[in-house]
Amino acid sequence: MQSLEERDMVSCPYNKEHVMLRRKYQQHIMKCREIHKDTVELLVCPFNKAHLIPEPEFYQHTKSCDDRKIIVQYLTSDPAELRADTRHEKIEADENWDDDKAEDYNPQVYCAQANIVREPHGMFPAQRKAFIKEERRRRGDNCDEDQTGPSKSRAEKRPTPYNSNQQRSKRPDN
Repeated sequence: MQSLEERDMVSCPYNKEHVMLRRKYQQHIMKCREIHKDTVELLVCPFNKAHLIPEPEFYQHTKSCDDRKIIVQYLTSDPAELRADTRHEKIEADENWDDDKAEDYNPQVYCAQANIVREPHGMFPAQRKAFIKEERRRRGDNCDEDQTGPSKSRAEKRPTPYNSNQQRSKRPDN
């Protein structure tokens, strides 16, 4: 297991004995807040929502919060200047893709024309049979019913555990 450094560990503001990995902190806070909602009143830092501070220490924390520096630096920094070397003229194009009169892409039409294997999902049996027949014709399979002879029902195609030409032999009595 990796060695854990002190900076990877944080303690719970509701119960200082609860020490956890920094990445588990938010999940733990949700649980502890629910458990201690009637006993401990903590205020949320305006600079970092993960900072939960007791009311007596709140004013001092807002003055010395590390995340406050980021906000103050942003507010007091000068806005970015647009210099002449960063500006450019508007680019005009001769073509406009919105004016093209191309048909919308229809995946069903494409699949029917391309050499793609399609399967009949969500169809009634009669529709499925017609779909399979059309797919065989489209792909050029030579599996017409005329060539293979009369079709057999599912029950006729199913293998049986005994030979249908012979009658079942009677069990000998013991």
